[in-house]
Amino acid sequence: MSEALLIGLLGARSGILIGTGGAYVLTGISPHSPAGVGNATPANVSPIFVPSDRHVWVLSVLLSLAAGVLPAWKALRRN
Repeated sequence: MSEALLIGLLGARSGILIGTGGAYVLTGISPHSPAGVGNATPANVSPIFVPSDRHVWVLSVLLSLAAGVLPAWKALRRN
């Protein structure tokens, strides 16, 4: 169970960091103007984030715990 918890904690944190960074990278490389328009102006788009990433983090950790506990519980009931 501790292994599933550790994997969940690391996965949740890295997923939030990669997702946040990816959102900023994608808005930075977004096209400046539609195709065929000669007057290119930079797109002024900023990513929108949920005020609290805690819900995502908690859900991720709970799902990883369930993924670690359920197979072990089924194997225990089998014997």
